[in-house]
Amino acid sequence: MTQFLGAAAIMLGAFPINAQTATATRVLSDQILPSETYLYVSFPDVTAMKEHLVSSSMGQLWNDPALDAFKTQLYAAYSDKMQDNLQQFSDAIGISLEEIIEIPHGEVSMAIAGAPGNAMGVVIYLDYGDKEAQVQELMTKAADALGGVSKLSRDDTSFDGTELTMFKVQYPGPAPTPLAKEFGWFLKDQRLVISNRSELLQATLTNWDGDSSDSFKSNEAYSYIMNKCQSSERSSLTTFFFDPIGLFTKLVQTGSLGQQASMGAGMALGFLPTLGLTQMKAMGAISEAGSGDFESVSRSVFYMEQPPMGIMQVFQLDQIESTPPDWVKDNVTTYVATKWKIDEAYSAVESLVDMFSGAGALADRLNQMADRPPGIHVKHDIVDQLNGDLKLVTAPGTTSTYGGDQMLVALGVRDAASAADVLAKIAEVVGMDSREFRGTTMYEVTTPGGDQSISLTISGGKLLFSVGGTMLEQVLRNDSDMRPLAESEEFKRVSQHYPPNALSVQFSRPAEQYRSLYELLRSGTAAEQFPGMDEVFDEIDFTTLPPFEALSKYIHPTGGFTVKDDNGVFMEGFQLKD
Repeated sequence: MTQFLGAAAIMLGAFPINAQTATATRVLSDQILPSETYLYVSFPDVTAMKEHLVSSSMGQLWNDPALDAFKTQLYAAYSDKMQDNLQQFSDAIGISLEEIIEIPHGEVSMAIAGAPGNAMGVVIYLDYGDKEAQVQELMTKAADALGGVSKLSRDDTSFDGTELTMFKVQYPGPAPTPLAKEFGWFLKDQRLVISNRSELLQATLTNWDGDSSDSFKSNEAYSYIMNKCQSSERSSLTTFFFDPIGLFTKLVQTGSLGQQASMGAGMALGFLPTLGLTQMKAMGAISEAGSGDFESVSRSVFYMEQPPMGIMQVFQLDQIESTPPDWVKDNVTTYVATKWKIDEAYSAVESLVDMFSGAGALADRLNQMADRPPGIHVKHDIVDQLNGDLKLVTAPGTTSTYGGDQMLVALGVRDAASAADVLAKIAEVVGMDSREFRGTTMYEVTTPGGDQSISLTISGGKLLFSVGGTMLEQVLRNDSDMRPLAESEEFKRVSQHYPPNALSVQFSRPAEQYRSLYELLRSGTAAEQFPGMDEVFDEIDFTTLPPFEALSKYIHPTGGFTVKDDNGVFMEGFQLKD
C-alpha cells in the first residue's frame, strides 16, 4: 500500500506534456475494428488527456505550493525504496519508468470483438509516436522471455507484408477455451497491436486504412451513442461502449466459455428474449474537457429497443420536478431526485412470474405471505402505498468521527394514514423504539455497531428513512431560518443546466464530502480509525497537509441529469469550473 502511494505520487509528477497531440486525420481503432465489437475502452488522445489532467482543477490542486511540505515528506518517505524498485524494473526491461510513461502518444484502446471464422478475442492498440526504438526493444525482450516458457511455442508469421510475433499455448489436450490458445502482436505505422487471436490481428491489418463500410464506427448502436454524447467529432477524452447481450451471445456461439459452461449458457441464451433482455442493445459513455460553465462533462446513453418489454419495464422513470422541496436545506452535500414507475414495474414482475409459474401465481404467493404475521401484504400494503417519488440527501455528520455522515431517503406515499399503520406493524416486528416529535411518531433503532441510529416516520406524504445524526428532525421542523437548498447560489448555478423534462437530477458538493476525512488525516489521529494501516501512517506525516480551505477552492460543485431518449435514456454529468 505504501509503495503504491509513493509510486502514484512520483508518476503524477512525471506526466510529460511536451508532445504534440495526435492529428484528427489519424485512423483510430473504431475505424479499424469490426462492427461486431462488444466491449470498447479508449483513450483517443493520451497527450490531450494528460494536458487536461494537468490544467484541470485537480492538476492545479496537486501543483499548489500549499502542498509542497506534504509532497516533500511524501517523496522523502518513498524515494529510496521506490528508486531501488524502479532501478530493478529498469534493469530488467532496459528502459526507465519515465521513458515508459512517455511512450503512449495518440490512442490507447482495448476491445473485445468478433473475428472471421466464428472467432472472437481481445485486441489492444497503443500509438507510440517517435518511440519506436524503445517499443521494439521492449517487445524483443518480451519475446525472448516468453520463448523460455516451456508451455509456449513461438510461431511467427506474416500477413499482408507485416511480421506477426505469435505464441501458441501448449496443452496436454484441447484448450479449455479458444480465448487461451494463442497470443501475439505486431508493430506498424507507429502503432503496437496485441491480441489473443491471430484472426483479429489479421482483420486489423486488412482494414488498417479504416475504409471498411463494416467497421465498428458504423455499428448502429455505437454510432448513435457517439453522435448523442460527443459535442463534436472526436472530442472525447475517454470512450466506453458495452454490448452485454451481444458479448454473451458471441461467447456462447464461439464456445469461449468452455464446453461445460457453454451448455448452461446456451440454455440461458434462449430465455433472454422472453425476459426482454435482448432489448438492451448497448450502453456507452464519453468524457470531455468542458467549455463554458463546465470544467469537465460526461455523457452516456443506454441504447434500448422501444417500447420496453418484459424486465426492461421494471426500470422506467417518470418526469420530475427538479427544484428541491423546502425541507431540503442548504447544509446538504448531495441531493438526488427521481420518480420510479412502480406500478409498471410491479406489473412487469407479475407478468414474468405468472408466465413461468402460471396465471395468478405471484398474487397467490403474496396472499399466502400476508396470512402469516405480521399480516403485511407486499402488494397492497407496500407497493400500492408508494407513488414512485424518491429523494436522497446527505449531509455532514454531527460528530467528528469519520464515516458518520447523515443520509436521508424520502419515498412518496399515496395514503399517509395507511402507510403509517403499515410502518407501525413493521416497527413492532423489528423491535424499534418509538417517540413523538412535533406531533409525529418516529421509530428508531441503533445500528449493530452502536455508533449510529436509524429512524423512520411518515410525514408530509413521505416515508422518511434516515441514518445517523438529526436530519430527520431537521426535515420535520423545516425551520424557516435555515435556507432551502433551492435558494443557494451553488445549486442555482448547477440547476440552470437541468432540462425541463428530466427523469432524475443530481447535485453534490464534493469538497464537503471530502472534508471530514481530510480533517481526520490532518489531525494526526486517523490511525485509530483505520486499523491495519499503521505502516501508511508511520511513513506519511499527514499533519503536514495544509488547511482544507487552501485546497477546497479547487473542488467545485457537480451536477447531472437523466432524460428520456428515442432509443432509451440519456445521462449527463458535469463539474462547474469554479
